[in-house]
Amino acid sequence: MAKKGVLSNGTAVWIVHGTVPTLTKMACIKALVLGDDSSTEIDNTCLEETSTKTSEYGLNTPGEGSIQIDTDPKNLSHMTLLQLAAEKAEVQVYVGWADGIGEPTLAVDDVQLPTTRTWSHFTAIVRKGSPVFATDALVNHTIPMKRQTEVTEEFKVATP
Repeated sequence: MAKKGVLSNGTAVWIVHGTVPTLTKMACIKALVLGDDSSTEIDNTCLEETSTKTSEYGLNTPGEGSIQIDTDPKNLSHMTLLQLAAEKAEVQVYVGWADGIGEPTLAVDDVQLPTTRTWSHFTAIVRKGSPVFATDALVNHTIPMKRQTEVTEEFKVATP
């Protein structure tokens, strides 16, 4: 039977943050929602039109998403993310799909993505979310993200 898609399990997330760019691999992300973009509609209907309004698309508004973690104070990447969220910091997010195992590298302030896996990446502002405490569950945070760019996807280079 042919494989029909890419599983989410095996997805890895990195963020670039700080005034001196730092690449941090996020350990144990529970869920990642990128959010949907929306476009404005610009009315271009002529006065002579008597029955149907027309329009064209304008600028895109990047979507809002979130990163969910089961908060672990011993996990440095969780503490880094929570600190960045408290500062309402802008971060670059790199999502490596589970169709490969390559990792990004940072050279000065330029991120290089290997072609051995599919990537989604974008810039977002993260903000603080409250911890959630529930019966028979781990304490978790959902960190809201307001994307500042569209999501760019770079698909894995097919191998024969």
